[in-house]
Amino acid sequence: IFLPEQRQLLDTFASQIAIAIERVHYVEVAQSALVSMESERLRNAVLSAISHDLNTPLTTIVATADLLKQQTSADDKRYDYATLLYEQSIRMKNLVVNLLDMARLQSGKVKLNKQWQLLEEVVGTALRSMKEALSTHQIYIDLPSNLPLIEFDAVLIDRVLCNLLDNATKYAPAGSRINISAEKLQEEVWVSITDEGSGLPENLKDQIFDKFTRGEKESSKAGVGLGLSICKAIIEAHDGKIWANNKSPHGAIFTFSLPLGMPPSLPPVDELKP
Repeated sequence: IFLPEQRQLLDTFASQIAIAIERVHYVEVAQSALVSMESERLRNAVLSAISHDLNTPLTTIVATADLLKQQTSADDKRYDYATLLYEQSIRMKNLVVNLLDMARLQSGKVKLNKQWQLLEEVVGTALRSMKEALSTHQIYIDLPSNLPLIEFDAVLIDRVLCNLLDNATKYAPAGSRINISAEKLQEEVWVSITDEGSGLPENLKDQIFDKFTRGEKESSKAGVGLGLSICKAIIEAHDGKIWANNKSPHGAIFTFSLPLGMPPSLPPVDELKP
């Protein structure tokens, strides 16, 4: 049995020990976070340097392979080799671009060049970029004619659409349907890419937009799991959201939202006259 004075002294000691332990814990957490940040910064710097160095020769390889295709007849065996070289170099270039994009996004070096424009224009650009990859699927487009102007960075949103379309072509069987649709909902525009593949793995639904996330089935596909995380970073930079769900009876739906604002009003026609 302790005297009141002794109890008070013990309580004081206990409080001081608890505070000291808590401080040690927070110091460890802070040090761990600092190490993690430095490791992430170093990794991004390495990715950026490697990707930049690879991008130039890959561009040359792609152009050369395309030239070989054009100069070789389709019944020539060399045409098949040139086609294979072209397709694989395009795939490698897309991978390098994704690595470079992620490094830039993580370092905060990407500056948005937002302009008021029509969604259908950037969709058309993405479809032209992905023309060869999409040639094995049926592409359906459902864009309402009354969609308002949206303020976004066309280059970055094109990247989002290309990554989502590339994802759909990888996991949906050849000949199946890929649908691009959009709708205005209150103060947002929702854009969706729907495929008829096997759908999202249940155990990865919550991590599908994390960097380097790939399931067992996905490990046989080309890529390193950066495309969707890049999409998320770009959409969030536009103050939007991105999410994915399975659809019945099979397939996946990837949707992102872009906020609507008030486009600048045009001056009266009389003021435009010289």
